[in-house]
Amino acid sequence: MSIIGLSNDKISISVNTHGAELVSVVRKDTDKELMWCGDSRYWGRVSPVLFPFVGKLEQQRYVWKGNVYENIPQHGFARDSEFTLVEQLPDTLWFELIKDEKWSQNYPFDFRLRIGYRLEGSFIHVMWTVINEGGDELFFSIGAHPAFSCEEGLNDYELDLHTNKSEIECGVLTCNGVLSSKTVTHKLENGVLKLTDKMFDDDALIIDGKGINTITLEKRNGEKLLQLKFDAPQIGIWSPAKLKAPFVCIEPWFGRCDKEGFDGDLSMREYSNSLMSGHSFNKEYVIEVL
Repeated sequence: MSIIGLSNDKISISVNTHGAELVSVVRKDTDKELMWCGDSRYWGRVSPVLFPFVGKLEQQRYVWKGNVYENIPQHGFARDSEFTLVEQLPDTLWFELIKDEKWSQNYPFDFRLRIGYRLEGSFIHVMWTVINEGGDELFFSIGAHPAFSCEEGLNDYELDLHTNKSEIECGVLTCNGVLSSKTVTHKLENGVLKLTDKMFDDDALIIDGKGINTITLEKRNGEKLLQLKFDAPQIGIWSPAKLKAPFVCIEPWFGRCDKEGFDGDLSMREYSNSLMSGHSFNKEYVIEVL
């Protein structure tokens, strides 16, 4: 485990080889840290990459080719794996995880996962490449989970979803961490969702990503902090339930947890991605420091 830094004249970032996790984004002109600090009293992570699953599986299991794979950890195993730094340029870092025997018992696919970070002025390009190195079709999900500091408390912050909708319907999770049949609707003011501590009492808000590809984190006094741009089918918004944690996660997802009661084959999971042998999946999202 080691921390690798990258900087330009606008911003500096730090990435932990454990999980290839972005752990720091500093605006140079103010020396302001924008990422959550990872205080385990609230949540001991900062920006884990979710792979090969996003969220929880129903009963923490799945079926593939008639075999049942059990005890699957929430969000998969990439976030708890050591990556290798394979390329370091003045503006770019690339990390790589190769499938090893440690995970063969619960994920029988051959893959290569590459995670990259590229600086361009005040922009951070977070890049993902999944390569199917096996003979079978590869099924997977991948998602981001970056936590951004809200040091004055959530009640002083808001998210501009850049939409003309007056309200947004969000999926909510069961006590077992899978998607329930219930939804909750939050009002928007000119496309803006005002954050509150109580908003996350039932865990994450899960939003359909159609029509939402930009989210700006700002203070209610109008100060804009940062902006995420992406093209993802699902979006998670999260802060720990009932802890009044001073951060919010804005999460573009190419995948999602199971619906309550799902008992189908791995290939039938909603929002799952698939790759034929030898093919690759390439996506990115961008953080702009404002």
